[in-house]
Amino acid sequence: MYLILLASEGDLLISQTILIIILLCLAIVFCFYGIIAARKVAIAAKKFDYFVEDLTYKSEMLNSTVDTVVKISNYIDIFEAFTKRNVKAWVKVIARNKDIAYRLVDKLKEFANSDEKS
Repeated sequence: MYLILLASEGDLLISQTILIIILLCLAIVFCFYGIIAARKVAIAAKKFDYFVEDLTYKSEMLNSTVDTVVKISNYIDIFEAFTKRNVKAWVKVIARNKDIAYRLVDKLKEFANSDEKS
């Protein structure tokens, strides 16, 4: 009876050792997989960062173009209002561009004040 227990303990020890070796191999494989996945995530994050930076740069370039188009369209609206000689159109254009009108009035005031001083 004692001999059978020793044999079964030896088999148990061998099977535990084999199981530990298999688990260690799986742990190593999962570690490598985790490292590779982390690198791929870092690469994807860097590509996304470049994409956002590129969009920001292009939007800054387009910003001045959009400002120019807005100014040109305002000038066209003003010209159209004057050619139609429509007071309602003038009021509508001035109401839409009141900040430009205020700046123009401020510049005229500065110009008038500078002439008085000299």
